[in-house]
Amino acid sequence: MRIAAAAIVLLAAVAAEGVTIAPGDIAYGQPACQGPCVNPSPPPITTLLDNSGAVKPPTLYGYIAAFGPNGHLFISNGGTIQELDTSLAPVRLFQRPGESTVALTIAQNGNVLALSPDGVLTVYSPTAAVLQTNTLPFVVGSLIPPPSLDLGPDQCTLFYTDGALSGRRYDICNDQPLASLAPGQWNAVRAMSDGGYIAVAGSTFSIFEGQNHRLREFTPNVDAIVALAFDSDPRFLIAGTLTAVNRIRLADGVRTAFFGGRMLYLAVNAEQRPAAAPFATDIPALSPPLLFAVALGLTALAWQRLRA
Repeated sequence: MRIAAAAIVLLAAVAAEGVTIAPGDIAYGQPACQGPCVNPSPPPITTLLDNSGAVKPPTLYGYIAAFGPNGHLFISNGGTIQELDTSLAPVRLFQRPGESTVALTIAQNGNVLALSPDGVLTVYSPTAAVLQTNTLPFVVGSLIPPPSLDLGPDQCTLFYTDGALSGRRYDICNDQPLASLAPGQWNAVRAMSDGGYIAVAGSTFSIFEGQNHRLREFTPNVDAIVALAFDSDPRFLIAGTLTAVNRIRLADGVRTAFFGGRMLYLAVNAEQRPAAAPFATDIPALSPPLLFAVALGLTALAWQRLRA
C-alpha cells in the first residue's frame, strides 16, 4: 500500500515538469471524504496555489501538507510521508510502520515532526531516521478539524490542539508538558515569533502573548476555520475553511482575498511570523509617580476654578 501511494505521488510529480515551488505558495489538502460521502468518493489530494490563488499543476495525491525551510513540500496520505523538492521531484519517503499521521510540521533544522491520532509524536531527521518519540497529553476525539501542530521560535515548544480542541504546549527538547494555552475550543493555533500565538475558535481569531493574556480579537466574515498559517507577507494570515482559502489582514481582521476549494489542511511556503506584542490594545498602567503628578495637576486645576 505504501509503495502504491508513493508511486502515485511520483507519477504526479513527474507530470509537474517546469513547475517550481516559490515563496508564498499555498498547499491545501482534503481527505477522500468529508461529511456525506459520494460513491465513488474523491481521492485524497493536495492542491498547490501560487500566492495570488492560481493553481499550479499537477494535483498531488496525499492530503496532509507542510513546507520545510528549504521550500520542500512534505505530503502524507495519512501514513507514509513523501518529501518533494522545489521542482516537485521525489526526494525520500518517511516510513510510518504501525502509525497513522494526522498532522505534520517541519523544524528549522529540517527535522520532520509527525503526529499520530493517539498523540504520539515522532521526530525524524532530514534523512528519515527516527530521532525520538514523545507521548503528548492528548484527548482523542473526532479530529475534525484536524489537530494543529507547530513549533515555537525556540524550536523546542510544540503548540498543538487535540481531539477536544484544547490548546496545549509541550517541550520536545526536555520531553515534558508545559502550561496549556488559554482555555477555549480552538480549531487551529499558530505560534508567533516572540512566544505568543494566535488561536481561532469558529471564525473568531484571538492573539495571545506567551502567558495567555489576550491582546486582540477579531471575527472576519468567513466560515469556521479548520486550518491556519501565516502568509509570506507577515501582515496577513492564510486561513482555510471547508470551502475556501482566505487571506486575512492581521491589523483589522478584514478578508482581502479568497480562493481555492474545500480542505482540512493547509501550509504556506516561507511563511513569515509576526510578533504578538505589537497587537496589544491594552492601555498601559500608569506608574505611582505619574499617578501622583496627575493627581497634583488635577488638584491645582480644581483650586484655580474655585478661586475664579
